[in-house]
Amino acid sequence: MTVKAGTSRSPAHEPPPGRVGVVGSGLIGTSIGLALSAHGVDVLLADIDNEQVKVAEAMGAGRPWHGEPVGHAVIAIPPHAVAGELRRLQQAGIADTFSDVASVKARPITEAVQAGCDLSSWCPAHPIAGRERGGAASARVDLFAERTWVICPVPHTSPAAVDATVAIARTCGATPVRATPGRHDTAMAALSHLPQVVASLLAATAPDLGAGELALAGPGFRDITRLADSDPGLWSSILEGNRGPVAAQARRLAADLTGLVDMLDRGSEPEVVLAVRTLVARGNAGRALLPSKTGAAARPWVWVGVVLADRPGQLGALFTAIGDWQINIEDIAAFEHNLDAPAGIVEIAVSPDIGDALLDRLAAAGWTAYRRS
Repeated sequence: MTVKAGTSRSPAHEPPPGRVGVVGSGLIGTSIGLALSAHGVDVLLADIDNEQVKVAEAMGAGRPWHGEPVGHAVIAIPPHAVAGELRRLQQAGIADTFSDVASVKARPITEAVQAGCDLSSWCPAHPIAGRERGGAASARVDLFAERTWVICPVPHTSPAAVDATVAIARTCGATPVRATPGRHDTAMAALSHLPQVVASLLAATAPDLGAGELALAGPGFRDITRLADSDPGLWSSILEGNRGPVAAQARRLAADLTGLVDMLDRGSEPEVVLAVRTLVARGNAGRALLPSKTGAAARPWVWVGVVLADRPGQLGALFTAIGDWQINIEDIAAFEHNLDAPAGIVEIAVSPDIGDALLDRLAAAGWTAYRRS
């Protein structure tokens, strides 16, 4: 997906409206309320479930919305309901501008046109953040910190609607980026929607195993099926709303799986080994392309592992040394340390053009380091 960074103005230069209404007091809506309230914004909350509003209010996300006028309204409900709610709010005339948070963009825009919505006051958007568990009780004030908030204005969208949406994203701690609705939906099909399908399908195999066998599930199975805890109602709306791009991505995956199955069934030992090596190598390459910083272009960072002795101050000393060498650490992998071992390993990502230099400097300074393959 080709994205463009949001405007360079910070919240200090372009503050959000003083009063913001949030329709939907689930995970995303309540988290937006928490973040905006923390910055002094008067947040009004609405939801078809009054209990969710009560929980969100108790957490400090805002106060109940009884139809008072607001500067901006955020529609934080499932994709299939966005157009209808936008139309209702616009007819009530209680907000100057609007945005939404749905993870599908093309379908709600089409439905908004069909419903006769005013497209000029609405900026379609999508914060790329969430958790596998929904509801107001799962909300976090920092849910959007250092996350991407995709802004997908249509040609009719007014600058005022875009500015309000960007200001809200920045106030919540996110980095706004621009994308067309179509490219957004294609990217989300590959990066979010298909992973949900795969996680659910894998977790659905668990009942086929006995209790003793399920006890063998390690962190790999638990990590890859984490998304299977997601809300069925929300995801039925998302997948139905983005069915075309998701189906296209699923067909590609199905073709690859079918090819692997055929090879495992009928291939010779050398053929199977080659097929598996190729598959895992392709995965390595794709994983390496993921950007380590929000909104950044994808770059294949070089990962360097450093062995740390099990004594206080080692991690701080390492980072201090690298900082003194004026080398920027782009990302840090999880610290690996066996409690029974005298040392641990931390892996750091750096720009490819300084990987070798860092290894040389670490070796000269007495650190045991290696390049991760």
